[in-house]
Amino acid sequence: MTVDWSRLRHAWGRATDTPGHLAALESGDADARVAALDHLDIEVLHQGFPETATAPAVRAVTALLAEGRAHPDTVESLLEFLGDAAVSVTHLADDRYFAEILPDLADAVAEAYPVVLPLLAASPPDRALFRAENLVAIARMRSLADRREELAVLVLQWSERSVEPQAEWLHCLGRLGVDLRDRLIDPDPAVRLQAALAHEDDPRARELILAPLAEPPPPGVHQFALVAAAIRVAADFDEIAAAACQIAGRDSWAGFDDGWGALVRFAFPEPYARHRPLTEPQRALVRALVTNDQLWDPTNGSCRLVFQQAGLPSTRSACGRLAG
Repeated sequence: MTVDWSRLRHAWGRATDTPGHLAALESGDADARVAALDHLDIEVLHQGFPETATAPAVRAVTALLAEGRAHPDTVESLLEFLGDAAVSVTHLADDRYFAEILPDLADAVAEAYPVVLPLLAASPPDRALFRAENLVAIARMRSLADRREELAVLVLQWSERSVEPQAEWLHCLGRLGVDLRDRLIDPDPAVRLQAALAHEDDPRARELILAPLAEPPPPGVHQFALVAAAIRVAADFDEIAAAACQIAGRDSWAGFDDGWGALVRFAFPEPYARHRPLTEPQRALVRALVTNDQLWDPTNGSCRLVFQQAGLPSTRSACGRLAG
């Protein structure tokens, strides 16, 4: 099928440069291949937001992989691109802005699944977990629900012979809907946590999620996943306030979305206003934020937006005065 790229767009404008980058993935030199992969990541699927050129690019990448034409040093990045496209389909499913784009993108990524599945079966051991994570992202699309069981069998086989941490493999299995409740009593704390994250409705999982929240998570568990789960299972902010203060005091500015920022949003379901004084847990959180040097770069708009949405002052000194 011929694609008229001049009628399609990516994040920077018309996608007339995309065919050249796709060709470089097959026959370009090393610099051209790097530029092509950057193009897919930065322009074709910019920060996870698709454009009209994204689905045709997914189909072109799938063809390169299916026909063995992709240069060997691009395979992992191309699989990651397909996984990221699948995440976009899943996360933006209810976003009306993308309603016209997503059905075709979902179809394109679903068509890629049988092409890339053999990449995991034949994977070198040191690449298996990476490939599994991206295949899981693809299989989590609604249209591929009936393919998850076969992938889970393959992931389980890899987990049993891999030297990678078991917690990482359990994360994949949990995302595929595998029952992991027998691992809630595993001696490995990371494995217990991954099992708890997969079964938040189990009464034992709630304690496993909330108890270690104040400390950095063990290897194999990401803080953003633990924070998100804690917010879902906690009765209210007060229940996790002490742990939230610990996170707010040590987190990097990059946690504005799914780390300290998520906790600020949970603590302030309504923006602070003078007629509504801070509660003591809110006050403690603001104090913790003030102690964290990483959150107060005046040029960082992402951090500033978190404070503004919570009704808090956007300067460190003003927040300090508010917290007392």
